[in-house]
Amino acid sequence: MGKVKYFFSILRGECMGHKLGVFGGFKKRLSVYGKLRVIRESGKAELGRYVKLYPNVKISLCGEKDKLTTLKIGNNVAIGDRTEIHVGEYIEIGDNTLISWDCCIMDRDYHKFDGDVEIKRPVKIGNKVWIGCNCLIMKGVTIGNGAVIAAGSVVTRDVPDGALVGGNPARIIRENVTWQP
Repeated sequence: MGKVKYFFSILRGECMGHKLGVFGGFKKRLSVYGKLRVIRESGKAELGRYVKLYPNVKISLCGEKDKLTTLKIGNNVAIGDRTEIHVGEYIEIGDNTLISWDCCIMDRDYHKFDGDVEIKRPVKIGNKVWIGCNCLIMKGVTIGNGAVIAAGSVVTRDVPDGALVGGNPARIIRENVTWQP
């Protein structure tokens, strides 16, 4: 079984709400270059067209037993080597987004401070976003359309449209930036 077919068999073969094979087959949906790690306890992935996953990407869809986790990836999205996406509830990645290598995107932090409840908050990454290498995108963050996240940044707060942010924690460096994917 090929990598793409294996990926979708793990995710129950759902792609944008349709069974695969209905809209142009696997080649237009997903390109996987190298090893892909998928951990799925309760979740689904909705993928747009032309999604590229580079070697050793890890996708974890582990939520609560009675709640289905959702990962939405838009059209023309590239996710770099060794990047990890941890979905406890909901993560959305918009169209034409580039995510460099060694990034971590998570809507949870795997800690339970008060009682037995882990806090999870959705992450939304807008369209045409560029995330540099070694970035950490934390729970509850919304990254606006056209934003650029500098390499090595830890994003703990919302990023406005068209902003360049960087640092730990990430702060606005410049506004109204434009870049071409």
